[in-house]
Amino acid sequence: MLDIKRILLVTLSMLATAEVLAERAWPNKVFDCQVLTGSGATGLVSLQTFSLKDAEEGAVGSTAITLLGKRESGVRVVQCVEQGRGKSFSDQNFQAWVDERVQ
Repeated sequence: MLDIKRILLVTLSMLATAEVLAERAWPNKVFDCQVLTGSGATGLVSLQTFSLKDAEEGAVGSTAITLLGKRESGVRVVQCVEQGRGKSFSDQNFQAWVDERVQ
């Protein structure tokens, strides 16, 4: 009898969790952000969020991949661009580096 109660409790818990997750709005945009790190290096942060403003705020403090391949925390955003919208970074050298990483 105790096993049936456990099975029922677990099943109801899973259903409740699935319902909550189904109602949550998930970010539908991906942004690449050019950042400066604490050491002054230029880096890339990619994140999924709802807006450009959210991306700019979220990139600060996030881990960036620098041009030298190191991982450092971003301290200042230079520019963010949304992936798949045909926009590119104004720094052409940085854009070329990003394009090279994608391939």
